[in-house]
Amino acid sequence: MQRAIEILEVLRFSSKLKSQERTIKLSWERQESVADHSWHLCLMALLVFPHLENKIDLLKVLKMALVHDLVEAEIGDIPYGITATNETIKKEKEKNERKKIKKIRDMVGGDLGKEIYDLWNEFEDMKTNEARLVKTLDSLEAQFQSISFDINYWDDYFYKVALNKNKAQMFCKGEDILEKLTIEIARRMEDEFRKIGLDVDKMWE
Repeated sequence: MQRAIEILEVLRFSSKLKSQERTIKLSWERQESVADHSWHLCLMALLVFPHLENKIDLLKVLKMALVHDLVEAEIGDIPYGITATNETIKKEKEKNERKKIKKIRDMVGGDLGKEIYDLWNEFEDMKTNEARLVKTLDSLEAQFQSISFDINYWDDYFYKVALNKNKAQMFCKGEDILEKLTIEIARRMEDEFRKIGLDVDKMWE
């Protein structure tokens, strides 16, 4: 019975991610939640997996995708555009997250608590094929979702930060499917930028 109670407590805690909002809008009335993003990331990994050339542990990838943002149930989501342009905020975020994942490890307890802790740290360290894959897909999913609705609500600084054509090359060199996804998402993003009158070419000068 105690284990059942502990499982339900973890589910209660993680359900905060359903209402924890990210920057991205799904419509004018609704922000994307962290849970929305994590689910979409898992689906993306499942779709990409058959086309990968490197040996990948799919179960580990799916587990990692599910827990990679679990700390945001405690600290909320800090937009990438802010951490990418402010080193102080980035370091404080990293410090806070490492503190919170230890709290989550202890709350879950046992082997599962340790596994969640190890998966989260593996993702952050990006030294394994699985971690680099999840990191790449995490970025690509966010890029794709960010242009699935009107982008006129974006803050001005975010346009150049968002348009990164080197996601696959940064983390998963040599994976053809990831490079093609990167190129196609960047193409669609540039199209959206042009629709609102941005000079895409000047953004890279």
